[in-house]
Amino acid sequence: MRNKKTPTPSTTRSESPSVAPTTRATQVGSGIVTPKLAHLVADRLREQVAAGDLRNGDTLPPEAELLRQFNVSRPIMREALRVLEAENLIQLGRGARAGATVLTPTINTASRYGGLYLATQGTTLGEINQVRMLLEPPLAALLAQRTNKGFLADLESCVTTQREALARQDHAAAIAAVNEFHQQMVKHSENSALNLLAGMLSDISAGAYPRLLLSRPNQRAVWARTEESCAAHAQLLKLISAGKAAQAETFWRKYMQETAEYLIDNSLANLPVGLPRSNT
Repeated sequence: MRNKKTPTPSTTRSESPSVAPTTRATQVGSGIVTPKLAHLVADRLREQVAAGDLRNGDTLPPEAELLRQFNVSRPIMREALRVLEAENLIQLGRGARAGATVLTPTINTASRYGGLYLATQGTTLGEINQVRMLLEPPLAALLAQRTNKGFLADLESCVTTQREALARQDHAAAIAAVNEFHQQMVKHSENSALNLLAGMLSDISAGAYPRLLLSRPNQRAVWARTEESCAAHAQLLKLISAGKAAQAETFWRKYMQETAEYLIDNSLANLPVGLPRSNT
């Protein structure tokens, strides 16, 4: 476990030197609404996570030390920590003496929140695929242009798993490996913004497509498309390995367009995305 990290509270407030209430005050009518002190404490800690001062696995000081550093009451500190726990930025230890463990944000976390939002908006699989079609073909080209091809081992592993799953007619496992191929592409993009956007959409799709196997009217179509997807992944892997960026992008755009047509032809394009998976 990492050494305990000491937060760096502000010292601009006379009655509570550790927390300044001026940064997020908003005016409503003729009055000023001051943020709750617990939220300001949470802001300070959240900012340190964003800045890298607090890293994944670091342990915050025990409660008594945090109270001394921030000069706030125990209820306020506990509320601040609960806010961060709800955001999956910390994991609280057991007992007052146990420090909280820092958890840096992940794509899975973003997918949970993003997926919940999309589900409440009635977003469909067709809409998800439409956005992925804008993001993934250029990503295929970027991977093909990469001089360091160390990432290919992960893509090759996905293709191998797909073939093995199809050989034993395990379509659920093949779908999982298909989704993993997309996620590995995103993982190796080396672009954090693209990683977040494409990764979130890929993770939402990973939760949606296995549900199609439970729908008997669509099972055969899903099986057939899964086999086509596995073949397409193998072909894309060849193009990326050969450094053929333009061909990889064109091929993947065509594949994504065919996926859009498949969703429409099988009355799946208007299927709403489900709620985020609880195990991600």
